Amino acid sequence: LCSTLYEKDEQRMSRAKFFLIALICSFCWYAVPGYIFPTVTSISWVCWAFPKSVTAHQLGSGLKGLGFGAFTLDWSAVSSFLYNPLVSPFFAIVNVFFGYFPLVYVVIPIVYWVLDLYGARKFAIFSENLYTSQGQQYNISAIVNGEFELDVAAYEEQGKLYLSPFFVLVYGAGFAAIASTLTHVGLFYGR
Repeated sequence: LCSTLYEKDEQRMSRAKFFLIALICSFCWYAVPGYIFPTVTSISWVCWAFPKSVTAHQLGSGLKGLGFGAFTLDWSAVSSFLYNPLVSPFFAIVNVFFGYFPLVYVVIPIVYWVLDLYGARKFAIFSENLYTSQGQQYNISAIVNGEFELDVAAYEEQGKLYLSPFFVLVYGAGFAAIASTLTHVGLFYGR
Protein backbone atom coordinates (compact mmCIF):
# COMPACT_ATOMS: atom_id res chain seq x y z
CA LEU A 1 0.00 0.00 0.00
CA CYS A 2 2.78 2.46 0.87
CA SER A 3 4.65 1.79 -2.35
CA THR A 4 1.43 2.35 -4.34
CA LEU A 5 0.81 5.70 -2.68
CA TYR A 6 4.31 7.14 -2.42
CA GLU A 7 6.55 5.48 -4.97
CA LYS A 8 7.23 7.53 -8.09
CA ASP A 9 6.71 5.74 -11.40
CA GLU A 10 9.53 6.84 -13.68
CA GLN A 11 8.09 5.05 -16.73
CA ARG A 12 5.00 7.29 -17.12
CA MET A 13 4.81 10.97 -17.92
CA SER A 14 3.35 13.33 -15.35
CA ARG A 15 -0.15 14.72 -15.66
CA ALA A 16 1.23 18.21 -16.14
CA LYS A 17 3.43 17.07 -19.01
CA PHE A 18 0.51 15.24 -20.65
CA PHE A 19 -1.68 18.34 -20.24
CA LEU A 20 1.01 20.55 -21.78
CA ILE A 21 1.44 18.22 -24.77
CA ALA A 22 -2.35 18.02 -25.27
CA LEU A 23 -2.65 21.81 -24.98
CA ILE A 24 0.05 22.45 -27.59
CA CYS A 25 -1.35 19.84 -29.99
CA SER A 26 -4.93 21.11 -29.71
CA PHE A 27 -3.80 24.73 -30.14
CA CYS A 28 -1.85 23.79 -33.26
CA TRP A 29 -4.74 21.77 -34.69
CA TYR A 30 -7.29 24.54 -34.04
CA ALA A 31 -5.07 26.87 -36.08
CA VAL A 32 -5.14 24.50 -39.09
CA PRO A 33 -8.90 24.63 -39.87
CA GLY A 34 -9.36 28.07 -38.32
CA TYR A 35 -6.67 30.01 -40.17
CA ILE A 36 -4.26 27.98 -42.28
CA PHE A 37 -6.50 25.52 -44.17
CA PRO A 38 -10.23 26.18 -43.53
CA THR A 39 -11.25 23.64 -46.19
CA VAL A 40 -10.92 20.80 -43.65
CA THR A 41 -13.95 22.21 -41.81
CA SER A 42 -16.18 20.48 -44.37
CA ILE A 43 -14.82 17.95 -46.83
CA SER A 44 -17.41 16.61 -49.25
CA TRP A 45 -16.63 14.02 -51.89
CA VAL A 46 -20.01 14.78 -53.54
CA CYS A 47 -18.95 18.38 -54.17
CA TRP A 48 -15.56 17.23 -55.46
CA ALA A 49 -17.15 14.69 -57.81
CA PHE A 50 -19.66 17.19 -59.25
CA PRO A 51 -18.03 20.64 -58.94
CA LYS A 52 -20.43 22.44 -61.32
CA SER A 53 -23.71 20.94 -60.06
CA VAL A 54 -25.76 23.19 -57.78
CA THR A 55 -27.91 20.24 -56.69
CA ALA A 56 -24.83 18.19 -55.76
CA HIS A 57 -23.57 21.09 -53.64
CA GLN A 58 -26.97 21.42 -51.97
CA LEU A 59 -26.91 17.70 -51.17
CA GLY A 60 -23.24 17.29 -50.30
CA SER A 61 -22.00 20.47 -48.66
CA GLY A 62 -21.55 20.16 -44.94
CA LEU A 63 -21.83 23.91 -44.40
CA LYS A 64 -24.54 25.16 -46.78
CA GLY A 65 -26.20 21.89 -47.77
CA LEU A 66 -27.59 18.63 -46.41
CA GLY A 67 -24.15 17.15 -45.76
CA PHE A 68 -24.51 13.79 -47.54
CA GLY A 69 -21.02 12.34 -47.92
CA ALA A 70 -19.38 15.15 -45.96
CA PHE A 71 -17.00 14.83 -43.04
CA THR A 72 -14.94 17.23 -40.99
CA LEU A 73 -11.53 17.38 -39.40
CA ASP A 74 -12.49 20.44 -37.34
CA TRP A 75 -13.52 19.74 -33.76
CA SER A 76 -15.32 23.09 -33.46
CA ALA A 77 -17.58 22.07 -36.36
CA VAL A 78 -18.37 18.74 -34.66
CA SER A 79 -19.24 20.35 -31.36
CA SER A 80 -21.23 23.28 -32.75
CA PHE A 81 -24.11 21.66 -34.60
CA LEU A 82 -26.17 19.42 -32.34
CA TYR A 83 -24.41 19.13 -28.99
CA ASN A 84 -20.85 18.83 -27.80
CA PRO A 85 -20.25 15.08 -27.52
CA LEU A 86 -17.95 15.54 -24.52
CA VAL A 87 -20.49 17.51 -22.49
CA SER A 88 -23.88 16.04 -23.36
CA PRO A 89 -24.78 12.43 -22.62
CA PHE A 90 -25.09 10.14 -25.62
CA PHE A 91 -28.84 9.56 -25.15
CA ALA A 92 -29.46 13.33 -25.32
CA ILE A 93 -27.48 13.64 -28.55
CA VAL A 94 -29.38 10.70 -30.08
CA ASN A 95 -32.69 12.22 -28.97
CA VAL A 96 -31.87 15.55 -30.63
CA PHE A 97 -30.63 13.75 -33.75
CA PHE A 98 -33.90 11.82 -34.14
CA GLY A 99 -35.78 15.12 -33.98
CA TYR A 100 -33.34 16.86 -36.31
CA PHE A 101 -33.12 14.09 -38.93
CA PRO A 102 -36.76 14.15 -40.16
CA LEU A 103 -36.78 17.94 -40.25
CA VAL A 104 -33.54 18.34 -42.21
CA TYR A 105 -33.49 15.21 -44.37
CA VAL A 106 -37.21 14.70 -45.06
CA VAL A 107 -39.22 17.91 -44.61
CA ILE A 108 -36.73 20.44 -46.04
CA PRO A 109 -36.01 18.47 -49.26
CA ILE A 110 -39.75 18.01 -49.83
CA VAL A 111 -40.42 21.72 -49.23
CA TYR A 112 -37.46 22.75 -51.40
CA TRP A 113 -37.45 20.36 -54.38
CA VAL A 114 -40.91 18.75 -54.50
CA LEU A 115 -43.31 21.48 -53.39
CA ASP A 116 -41.13 24.55 -54.13
CA LEU A 117 -43.10 26.34 -51.41
CA TYR A 118 -43.11 30.13 -51.87
CA GLY A 119 -40.54 29.79 -54.66
CA ALA A 120 -38.01 28.19 -52.31
CA ARG A 121 -35.67 27.13 -55.12
CA LYS A 122 -34.75 30.77 -55.71
CA PHE A 123 -32.98 30.88 -52.34
CA ALA A 124 -30.15 28.92 -50.73
CA ILE A 125 -31.43 25.74 -49.06
CA PHE A 126 -29.68 26.60 -45.76
CA SER A 127 -29.45 30.32 -45.24
CA GLU A 128 -30.31 32.83 -42.56
CA ASN A 129 -30.47 35.69 -45.08
CA LEU A 130 -33.58 37.56 -46.16
CA TYR A 131 -34.47 37.57 -49.86
CA THR A 132 -36.62 39.40 -52.40
CA SER A 133 -39.09 37.53 -54.60
CA GLN A 134 -36.37 37.30 -57.30
CA GLY A 135 -33.90 35.58 -54.94
CA GLN A 136 -31.67 38.63 -54.34
CA GLN A 137 -30.60 39.61 -50.83
CA TYR A 138 -33.11 41.92 -49.19
CA ASN A 139 -31.87 45.43 -48.40
CA ILE A 140 -33.05 45.97 -44.83
CA SER A 141 -31.52 49.43 -44.50
CA ALA A 142 -33.68 50.65 -47.41
CA ILE A 143 -36.94 49.98 -45.53
CA VAL A 144 -35.91 51.44 -42.17
CA ASN A 145 -36.00 55.18 -41.44
CA GLY A 146 -33.56 57.21 -39.30
CA GLU A 147 -35.26 56.16 -36.05
CA PHE A 148 -35.04 52.45 -37.01
CA GLU A 149 -38.77 52.20 -37.66
CA LEU A 150 -40.38 50.53 -40.66
CA ASP A 151 -40.90 52.85 -43.62
CA VAL A 152 -44.10 51.37 -45.05
CA ALA A 153 -43.81 53.14 -48.41
CA ALA A 154 -40.25 51.86 -48.92
CA TYR A 155 -41.32 48.37 -47.83
CA GLU A 156 -44.18 48.32 -50.35
CA GLU A 157 -41.77 49.53 -53.05
CA GLN A 158 -39.15 46.85 -52.29
CA GLY A 159 -41.64 44.02 -51.72
CA LYS A 160 -42.17 41.21 -49.23
CA LEU A 161 -39.43 39.39 -47.34
CA TYR A 162 -38.66 35.76 -48.19
CA LEU A 163 -36.80 33.21 -46.07
CA SER A 164 -35.07 29.94 -46.91
CA PRO A 165 -36.99 26.75 -46.03
CA PHE A 166 -34.53 25.84 -43.27
CA PHE A 167 -34.79 29.28 -41.67
CA VAL A 168 -38.61 29.14 -41.75
CA LEU A 169 -38.65 25.70 -40.12
CA VAL A 170 -36.12 26.78 -37.47
CA TYR A 171 -38.30 29.78 -36.62
CA GLY A 172 -41.38 27.56 -36.53
CA ALA A 173 -39.65 25.00 -34.31
CA GLY A 174 -38.53 27.77 -31.97
CA PHE A 175 -42.06 29.11 -31.59
CA ALA A 176 -43.39 25.56 -31.19
CA ALA A 177 -40.80 24.88 -28.47
CA ILE A 178 -41.85 27.98 -26.53
CA ALA A 179 -45.53 27.12 -26.89
CA SER A 180 -44.98 23.48 -25.93
CA THR A 181 -42.92 24.48 -22.88
CA LEU A 182 -45.65 26.80 -21.64
CA THR A 183 -48.32 24.18 -22.36
CA HIS A 184 -46.33 21.48 -20.55
CA VAL A 185 -45.79 23.67 -17.49
CA GLY A 186 -49.46 24.66 -17.46
CA LEU A 187 -50.75 21.10 -17.78
CA PHE A 188 -48.17 19.37 -15.60
CA TYR A 189 -47.92 21.89 -12.75
CA GLY A 190 -51.26 23.67 -13.08
CA ARG A 191 -54.09 22.95 -10.69
